[in-house]
Amino acid sequence: MNVYILTEITKREIDSNLFLACNAVNHGFNVLISNHEIINLLNDKKLLKAGIFHTKSLVHGDKKRELHDALKINKIKISSIDEEAGLVLKDLTSFSKARFTEDDLEVADKIFCWGKDDYENLAKLFSNSKNKLFLSGSHRFDMMLSKFDNYWNNSKLEKKKIIISGNFNLVNGYTNKDKIISELNKQGYFSRSEIYKDELINILDDTEKKFKEFFKMIRYIIERFPDETFHLRPHPLEKIETWKNEFSNFKNVNVSKKGNINEQLVNSKILIHNSCTTAFHSYFYGIPTISYEPIVCKSDYGQPANELSERTKKVEELCNLISTILENKYTISNKNYKDDLFNNKVFRPKNNYSAEIIVNEWKKISNFSSENQINLRKIKYELFINEIINNLRKITIKIIKPFKKLYYDKKFEDLDEIEVTNKIKKIQKILNIRSEIVVKKIANKCFFLKKNDKNN
Repeated sequence: MNVYILTEITKREIDSNLFLACNAVNHGFNVLISNHEIINLLNDKKLLKAGIFHTKSLVHGDKKRELHDALKINKIKISSIDEEAGLVLKDLTSFSKARFTEDDLEVADKIFCWGKDDYENLAKLFSNSKNKLFLSGSHRFDMMLSKFDNYWNNSKLEKKKIIISGNFNLVNGYTNKDKIISELNKQGYFSRSEIYKDELINILDDTEKKFKEFFKMIRYIIERFPDETFHLRPHPLEKIETWKNEFSNFKNVNVSKKGNINEQLVNSKILIHNSCTTAFHSYFYGIPTISYEPIVCKSDYGQPANELSERTKKVEELCNLISTILENKYTISNKNYKDDLFNNKVFRPKNNYSAEIIVNEWKKISNFSSENQINLRKIKYELFINEIINNLRKITIKIIKPFKKLYYDKKFEDLDEIEVTNKIKKIQKILNIRSEIVVKKIANKCFFLKKNDKNN
């Protein structure tokens, strides 16, 4: 049986999706990991056999809905775990209405939930589809258990850093805010949730103001703590050049969004953020977490993430708190409340992984027939031809319209087969999976995983 795992932002998703894939392969599934464009192309060419399409959001727009409908026609079932999950939202109602509909839930077969908060909210809003909802937790948090520390840890680091996490892709991203609003409107988000547009406009206004204040704060604390090393990590979809232009001249600063945030967190002593899901990661790790909130916001976006943190409004308050932490005098505030908040948002299974819960549900709707094996040779050929056509198209456009900006997928990085294979080997060792897992790079942005036939 086949599983097709949609991956969009590899910095955030690839490691946890490889972990999910390893669990699936260990239970007899073959797994293809790729983006929307390639999965859609292969499905149109009838090269995807019966299986399960696992996506990161159920509703997006007409293209996503059309893909789901086409997959169902080709006997491919649909499961989902929302990559955002509303972790940074206090009230999930408008978020859930924007990202789920009764029609789309009817097409889906399994919907996995991060925690009690999104599970109960969806069950209340879409009671007719309650039987499709499963409280699984997220495989992203599976990989934050202590047994994965060596997976993330970089022993070459001489000392732990202070991380400052950016969350400003809405105002420092590759798409301007007018286009963001226009695209979401086209995709039907505002028609599905009437107040979603107003909320988004407030978030955009707040974020623009916070971004300016954040840069002032960063410059100040870098100079205030010259003996500390700072790691500035913009959001995966932010323009890193903006950060580098401001801070690359400081000797005690590293600006990078390379790799997964967990790689930095396990080698950090403090996280500073505002309204960022990274706060949930750092709280899980027990890392002192500070929310810097320099303005009064119109929106409550990010409130749960800020409530998990020590909240500061002024730079001097922030500096005093940093000093307290560095002097080992820090004690977490409101711990019981924060524990309850975290546990309401993120479910942590006691005796197994969230990935195992997901895979076990996949097994219930799967048919492990040899007739369903995909033809890798045909897929590889089709993607090779498609890549040639795309490159020729770009060259032609560049000749005809030399000043036209071409679209490049900045979300799905150009990963190499050896790199992915090494990640898989680390995961296998942690999970004690003895069977050999074969990794094949079928094309740029497309990987295939299966058990070695000799071990079947």
